[in-house]
Amino acid sequence: MNTLKRIIDGTVDDNIYKRIGWMYVSFLLIYISVTILAYLLLPDGILRSKHTVVSALELSPNLWISTLQIFGYNLIPTSLIICSNLIAQQSRISKEKFVPIGYFGFWCIVILAGLYLGTWSFEVVTEAPPLYLRLIRGFDVFHHAGFYELSAYLLAAVTSFKFTLWYSDGKKIVTSRKWRDVRLNSSEKIIFVLVFVLLFCGSLIESYGITQLAG
Repeated sequence: MNTLKRIIDGTVDDNIYKRIGWMYVSFLLIYISVTILAYLLLPDGILRSKHTVVSALELSPNLWISTLQIFGYNLIPTSLIICSNLIAQQSRISKEKFVPIGYFGFWCIVILAGLYLGTWSFEVVTEAPPLYLRLIRGFDVFHHAGFYELSAYLLAAVTSFKFTLWYSDGKKIVTSRKWRDVRLNSSEKIIFVLVFVLLFCGSLIESYGITQLAG
């Protein structure tokens, strides 16, 4: 419990670099654990075609058009994380802290990513590799987009941490503030822009990989 409390406290620290560091700790713990458990307990391909939106997405054979298509799709979860951060809920683990709802959205995305990696359920069908290669793939920034996209979602969560306007104890709003009270410092503004740079880089890498396999 002390470890979980320390992680929660770190992810809502006033210092953005501490928030980023502790959020990466939570990301790695969830991502690696879920990937391993999914690999051990679930059959390969079990989630393939289960995501109706991704399954229905028809990408252009043109590299740049498909890049923009993927980028546009990735803006949806990014926007949801940012908008969800308008509300924060009191933590059950660290009672004095309020955790933005967008954080929970990010952690759910990480769980799904771990499940897809662990069960090798990607829409582009390739031979399923052993566990260690799957884990390497998850952090291969030269050939795969996953780490770029997840990092973008993570940074979107921690930079929009200050966007919270309403604070809930789980039953009612206990305090609130006005939008004019929201202030981002220079570092937070730069990192917020970096979110969209990472999203575009990830979209380009993913588009390139898909066109190579299709071509």
